[in-house]
Amino acid sequence: MIAREATKRAPAAVEPRPDAVVWVDERHAIVARSDNGGIATTEIRRVGQAETRFLARVVHEIGDREHVMIVGPYPIRLALEREYVAICHRPDRLIAMPPAARGAGARILDRIERLAA
Repeated sequence: MIAREATKRAPAAVEPRPDAVVWVDERHAIVARSDNGGIATTEIRRVGQAETRFLARVVHEIGDREHVMIVGPYPIRLALEREYVAICHRPDRLIAMPPAARGAGARILDRIERLAA
C-alpha cells in the first residue's frame, strides 16, 4: 500500500477592491471613486494640454485613495501609472486589473460613463 500525501492548496490571494477606478486615453480621463457610500465621478478633458500636465491633473483628482485601478490603452495607462507613483510615491496602492476583465475596456468605459451621467 502506497501512502499518499494530500496536497494542500494555498488560498488564493484576494485582490483588494479599488477605492478609485480610472479610465484614461489620449483625449480624456474619467475618475470614479468611492465617496460617502456612493460613487463620485469626474471627467478630465485633455484639451491640448501637454501629457505631463494632463496626467498630473488626473492624479490630483484621484486623491489619497487606498487602492487605485487604472485602465485604458497601454501607452497612456502606463504613463499615468508612472505619474501616479512619481507624485504619490505609493506604487503599493496601484492594483492590477483582474485577468477576467482584460479586453473589456469598452464595457468598463461604458459603465464609468453611465455612472458619470
